[in-house]
Amino acid sequence: MKIKVLAVLGLAAVAGLAGCRSATNTNTAVVTNTTTTTTNMTASTPMSTPMATADPATKKTIEDALAKKGITGVTVDAMSNGVTLRGTVAKGKMAEAVQTAQEAGKKTVKSELTEK
Repeated sequence: MKIKVLAVLGLAAVAGLAGCRSATNTNTAVVTNTTTTTTNMTASTPMSTPMATADPATKKTIEDALAKKGITGVTVDAMSNGVTLRGTVAKGKMAEAVQTAQEAGKKTVKSELTEK
């Protein structure tokens, strides 16, 4: 008789726990003896990437290097994740401007330059 009662109670507990779970439930409670641990689970959140910050020292270094090579008309946007060059350069100077920026800034350089 005791075994039948325990079996019925065990099945009722399993059925009750199974009924609590649904596709939209994101909170799971784990009960061990008298300790309750709640875990907040989220459905596939993308990894956040740190925000890029301005890098004025690199900007100044690249601007000085470009001026030293006689390359004008270039706007330098230096961020912690790379450098973007914008503007217009003399014909045949685009590759030199990008190479100079790479060597001076030691960062990835994205060119949005045009030649005139």
